[in-house]
Amino acid sequence: MKVSLVFAAAALTLSATASAEHSFTPHIYNILVATCNHAQNDDRLGLHKTLKANRLSKQAAVDKVVCNGQPLVTFARNANADKVVDMLAPYERRSKVSISDVVAP
Repeated sequence: MKVSLVFAAAALTLSATASAEHSFTPHIYNILVATCNHAQNDDRLGLHKTLKANRLSKQAAVDKVVCNGQPLVTFARNANADKVVDMLAPYERRSKVSISDVVAP
């Protein structure tokens, strides 16, 4: 079950605001809701335990989890969850890629 969850998390853009068009299983939906609740409540340890128990990396959570239409770190930042933002900030910086065109002089 947990292995399929990892593959589902890697394949889907996760959203805690799952509506009728999303076909999340109740288990995945509960994990998403717990993740967003921990982020909103500034519960760094609870978020870490939830991610670890479900074999999700912090990088995958930062890249894939969406809470109320916002990426996880932005959602935590808007909820003034400083501990969670500090924990996830290094992973947010890793996921940003910039492409620049270099012209030789």
